[in-house]
Amino acid sequence: MITYIVPLTPEKTLVRTKWLVHADAVEGVDYDITKLTEVWVATNAQDASLVAIDHRGAQDPGYVPGPYSPFTETYVDRFVDWYASRHMAHGI
Repeated sequence: MITYIVPLTPEKTLVRTKWLVHADAVEGVDYDITKLTEVWVATNAQDASLVAIDHRGAQDPGYVPGPYSPFTETYVDRFVDWYASRHMAHGI
């Protein structure tokens, strides 16, 4: 499975998923599309609920973004730095 997440506006995001099966696979014979997708569907429903809560919080007038916590978000901070540097290196 490959998932693309593309922010379109501050209020809208495009999520596109591609399921990867062997080129010779036959639906209903080699795989069951329902079984293939049921965990993804359940996980995305839970994630959508959490994202909606986060989004509402970030829209609150009292919300002020701050730095990542050096105690609990070190890896997130490193990833963001790496990701931003990759974009800059490629002129994005």
